[in-house]
Amino acid sequence: MRILMFGPESKAKGGIATVISNFKDHFKSENNEIFYLESWKEGSLIRRTLSSVIGLVMLPILISSKKLDLVHIHIAQDGSYFRKAIAVRLTKLCRKKVLLHIHGSHFDAYHRESKPLLQRHLIETLQKSDKVIVLNDEVQQYFSAYGIKTEIMFNAVPIPERQEGSKKEMQISCFGQLGKRKGTYDILDVAAVLQEKHPDIPIYLYGDGDIKKIEELIKTRNLLNVHLGGWVTAEQKEVAMQQTMIHILPSYQEGLPMAILETMAQGIPNISTYVGGIPDIIDNGKNGLLIEPGNTKQLEAALLTLITDNKLRQRMGTEAYWKVEDKFSMPAYLKKWEKIYTEWDE
Repeated sequence: MRILMFGPESKAKGGIATVISNFKDHFKSENNEIFYLESWKEGSLIRRTLSSVIGLVMLPILISSKKLDLVHIHIAQDGSYFRKAIAVRLTKLCRKKVLLHIHGSHFDAYHRESKPLLQRHLIETLQKSDKVIVLNDEVQQYFSAYGIKTEIMFNAVPIPERQEGSKKEMQISCFGQLGKRKGTYDILDVAAVLQEKHPDIPIYLYGDGDIKKIEELIKTRNLLNVHLGGWVTAEQKEVAMQQTMIHILPSYQEGLPMAILETMAQGIPNISTYVGGIPDIIDNGKNGLLIEPGNTKQLEAALLTLITDNKLRQRMGTEAYWKVEDKFSMPAYLKKWEKIYTEWDE
């Protein structure tokens, strides 16, 4: 089968770009060939708009010139939805199959909170697709009420070789867009307690988002232990993870966060929340700790527990590594995609 993968440039920020990058780096098949077309690029408004227009114009051209059988479209909410809704319809006009791969932390909420016209349009988009992939059962159950059949496909990450004792773990990290949805302000709420009890352990927030507002809060509250690391490249993230003892992501909404998978693959225990696909990854008390979103008392207690109990932290880190290797490794993930593509071609 000849497949076109349509989504943001693989070097862009965000989980979808990481998924596409992993496909580019690791997917090899004798039966299925993947071509790539960018739907969006980082940069100025003009560059972003132009790249989207070019991507949509090139879509039917590549379908014809490459004699493609299937277009694998990566979609999330807001601008991503509108671009990909057009792509779905263009592909169907070319009489080719569409695999719609839903990402995003709250695609179900995006539909639920939209105006009736957009709600109908979104359901029509899903109905036009030949196959719909989602990241967790929350989204699956939500759209099943509309008669949309979906299949769950968890994300995956490359598994590095385990290097016991080689890390210089000294900091608490959070990787992801900064803002309320990711629980960044909850982290700031507990930072003062950590500064008082463990002043030698810094908290690094990596990502973009509400930078100015968070900078002001750090300054106003005199949080000397909180640092903004900015959005990091893959190489910079690798260095940061080598220094990380605990990863925290107290999100209010999620799909299946790549940041959690990536840090667990490095043997780093996570503190996160009972939302989205996170409970599918983190077994509370075994390979990490889960709290209720917005509960800063639980977040504070979880952090203090892992900071003070070295053996527990190390054991959870080891369990995290084994969980990702067993269930979320790249070979197993790509084998599932190979099966989906191949069965569809029969």
